[in-house]
Amino acid sequence: MFVSLDMDIGRARMLMTVVDAEDSPPTLEFLIHFIGDITQPLHNEAKVVGGDQISVLWDGDKTNLHSTWDTQMVEKDTRGYGAAVITSFSNKLIAAVNSGAYALQKASWISCTNVNTASACALNWAQDANKINRAYVLKVDGTNMELNGAYYTGAKSCIELQIAKAGYRLGTWVNNLAAAA
Repeated sequence: MFVSLDMDIGRARMLMTVVDAEDSPPTLEFLIHFIGDITQPLHNEAKVVGGDQISVLWDGDKTNLHSTWDTQMVEKDTRGYGAAVITSFSNKLIAAVNSGAYALQKASWISCTNVNTASACALNWAQDANKINRAYVLKVDGTNMELNGAYYTGAKSCIELQIAKAGYRLGTWVNNLAAAA
């Protein structure tokens, strides 16, 4: 058995129900997607449609801020994509969480993991990501600024931190949901 999360975005409310194992892949996929998105910059930001309407450049090619944070900067940080690349990047972040740069921070990332207060947790995580939006992500001039350079260099630590948070939160939530089922 798994716990299904249904989100009413208009009211930032999640309802949880237990579902049969045969329904679990879409449920788990949703949980992975939801925790990943709510932790990442721009996914809960209303300013110019979450960065979709902020024109920027990546290696001289026109794109938008949201796409750059979702794809180009992550792929540059991981040095590509594919199973081997993701495994290597994941192992790097796991080491940082377990005993490296994030070891002292990780407890604060899961301060809200009670499956009965999912709405509060979602709001908490969204507010955390929005702090990064205000502090760094939205500090672009909106006139096709090139992001593959100094901006990316400044963003790299944010990217890795937020992905580490999302993974750690996801693991904790899956464990907590399984224990509650």
